[in-house]
Amino acid sequence: MPALAMLSYWKPAAIALAIAGLFIYRAVLVHQRNAAQAQVASMTAQVADLKSAEAACEAAVARQNAAVAAMKSAADSAAAAAQTRQANVAADAVASASAEERRAAAIEAAPIASDCAGAIRWGNAQAQELGRW
Repeated sequence: MPALAMLSYWKPAAIALAIAGLFIYRAVLVHQRNAAQAQVASMTAQVADLKSAEAACEAAVARQNAAVAAMKSAADSAAAAAQTRQANVAADAVASASAEERRAAAIEAAPIASDCAGAIRWGNAQAQELGRW
């Protein structure tokens, strides 16, 4: 009979089990909520760290881009200066060559006397010009 007596209390036992189940379910939910909140806090901190790292990276990229732009500008101005120098040297060489051609033509066309004394007089007259050679 004791088993039958226990069966008569099935309703209070079922209610006690249901209440215990609710407490266990609530404990599991609270634990999951707390774990989720902790994970959110951790991820928020990671996002903040990543944002600061990203900002540092962007600043480094901006510095590198500025340095590359400065080097490109310096290289462009050096190339332009070299081209200008080359053009100036070429122009000076052409001018010098044409001036020397004119002088040589003038010397070739100059009347030189056929006798020795006339050649010496001509040479003395041209001494300044011939001394530059």
